[in-house]
Amino acid sequence: MASTDPVPAEPDTESPASAATPTIAAGAVSVVVGVLVLVWPDVSIVVLAWLFGVQLIVAGVLQLVAACWRNNGATARVLLGLAGAFSILVGLLCLRGPLQTAVLLGLLVGATWVVTGIIGIVHAFGSGHGHSRGWGIASGLLTAIGGAIVLMYPGASIVVLTWLLGLVLLVTGLVVLVQGLATLRTGRRHMAQT
Repeated sequence: MASTDPVPAEPDTESPASAATPTIAAGAVSVVVGVLVLVWPDVSIVVLAWLFGVQLIVAGVLQLVAACWRNNGATARVLLGLAGAFSILVGLLCLRGPLQTAVLLGLLVGATWVVTGIIGIVHAFGSGHGHSRGWGIASGLLTAIGGAIVLMYPGASIVVLTWLLGLVLLVTGLVVLVQGLATLRTGRRHMAQT
């Protein structure tokens, strides 16, 4: 006679550290690049393009890794993958060579931040309540608002633009870092309870 017990669900094999590591790393990279930009505001546009290019590529790669590792459903994984691919594309454009004007750099970075911020907000709303949803929404909002400001004032002096970009990177990086640490803590607490 067949058992009437339901088939047990497969346990979630993702460790808290593996789920939080890409988020923590992306936050740390954003903080480091933000501090570097704030310490040297008179940096040339070539160095600025390289710094942001590297930050965007690293963040994009980590978003792609997170899209593969996380088990938040197909929609969340696709959104993370799109954000990662877009960040890598814009980062490569920054590394390709010195950009012709600060306005073009501002437009590229501003557009990237608006798109990835919106995707971050949508992803945060799509994740469960126990997955640091508030920090994800805050990070997405800060990123999108910073990008919108850069898009509204692309002709601002390079020093002002540099300070704005550095501050947005620093604050957003700190928020993403706290989000990753909160995810890690929640995951460890969940693992201890089971």
